[in-house]
Amino acid sequence: MAASIITQVQQGGPQLTNLGDPSVGDENLTLDLRGTQFNLSREELLTLPEFVLLSLFPNGLFPEGNVGSFHEGDIFSVDFDPECLQYMLDFFRLIGASIPQTSRDSAELSHMDEVSNPINVLQEKDRAAIIVLREDLDFYVIPPYTDISPEEYLNVKRACGRTLLKQNGIFSGLKASDEAGTTEQHLIEMLTAGGFNVDDRWGHRACEPSKAVICSLALARLRNLKTQEGEVNPAANMAQKLILFWRKPARRCWWEGVQLEGVEGVEGKLKVWIRRVWTLEMSVIGLK
Repeated sequence: MAASIITQVQQGGPQLTNLGDPSVGDENLTLDLRGTQFNLSREELLTLPEFVLLSLFPNGLFPEGNVGSFHEGDIFSVDFDPECLQYMLDFFRLIGASIPQTSRDSAELSHMDEVSNPINVLQEKDRAAIIVLREDLDFYVIPPYTDISPEEYLNVKRACGRTLLKQNGIFSGLKASDEAGTTEQHLIEMLTAGGFNVDDRWGHRACEPSKAVICSLALARLRNLKTQEGEVNPAANMAQKLILFWRKPARRCWWEGVQLEGVEGVEGKLKVWIRRVWTLEMSVIGLK
C-alpha cells in the first residue's frame, strides 16, 4: 500500500451549480432509481455527499445548462441502488431532526482553511458533521479448474459474491497487519477517533446487478471532540484531519489476493483478486 493514508482526487463530472441555482426555487425532484421512486427537495439533495450527487447526476442536473428545461413532475431515471440512497436519507434525516433549526449562513465554512480551529465551527449546536465512507469492491475470480464452462464460471462468481457479502466488517480489509504505525493502523485510528468503532459493520452492503462489484456504505456522526469543560480532548488531533474532506471527496485504492473458503460449489479454496476503492468525505447538515 502507498505511504499516504488517503489520496485527494478530483472527482469526475461537471460542477453541480445548477442544482443550487436560486432560480430553480424549492421544487421537488422525482428520481426513479431502478424502479423505486424518491421525491426529494432541492434542499435535501444538497445535503447529500458530493460523490453521491455526481453518481445521481453524472452529466449535471441540467446537462445543457437550461434551468428552464425543468418541469414539476418530471422524473429523472438514475442507475443507483435505491436501498443505498434510502439508508443515507434515513441517517441524514435522523441527525437533522436532532439539531435545532436555524437560518445560519454557510459562508464561514466556505473559508474553512482560514479558521484557526475548525472543530469550533463544525460542532455548534445547530450543526452536525457526518463521516461518509464508501467502498467499491471489484473481485476477479480465478477459475477453480480447467475446462470450466461459461455457465459454471458465472455460478462460481455469483457464489463468490455471496461469500464476500458476508465479510461485512468495515475494517476487515485493512487488518493485514497489527503492527503499530502502519498506514492501515493510522487510517483506522483516524476513523475510530472521529465516529466509527473498530468492530463496526457496513450500514449498507450489496452486489451491483450483473457486475462482480460490491458497494458498501457506512455513515457516522462526528463525535463531540470537546470535554465537558470545553477543552479539545486528545483524540481531536486525529479526528480533526477528517474535516479536511468536507466537500472534498478523496479516494484510496489497493489490491489484494485472497483465498476464500466455503464458497458454494467449490471444493477447497477459491483464488480471488480484490480491488478496493474507498471514498471518504465529510458532510455538514444544519446550514442554510
